[in-house]
Amino acid sequence: MSFYKQNRKEQNRFYDSKKWKRCREVYLSEHPLCERCLKAGRASTAEHVHHKIELTEENYKDPMIALNPEHLEALCFDCHQKEHHEGDEVGKDYYFDANGNLCSVLGLGIGGQKP
Repeated sequence: MSFYKQNRKEQNRFYDSKKWKRCREVYLSEHPLCERCLKAGRASTAEHVHHKIELTEENYKDPMIALNPEHLEALCFDCHQKEHHEGDEVGKDYYFDANGNLCSVLGLGIGGQKP
């Protein structure tokens, strides 16, 4: 099972670390546009830094994998959603946010209720 789905506490510790935040900041400043959209001839603002090598319990502490720019990719929201949630059956009115939470595109909670 992936690090992303397996251990939320360790995942948060990594993504909240100063090293990751600085790495992400620098990477996005050097790659402000979505790398996948650029390859497709589109220009979209990058919002996420994706690990091309999936982080696991065994490798997330290895800076040559987790913090290495060669293993990162700047993605827009849509490309990031496709990467992580393309087969997830949540319907067109919902999406997963950066923390894996199910959100409504209308700003409503599950079942149409205000959060």
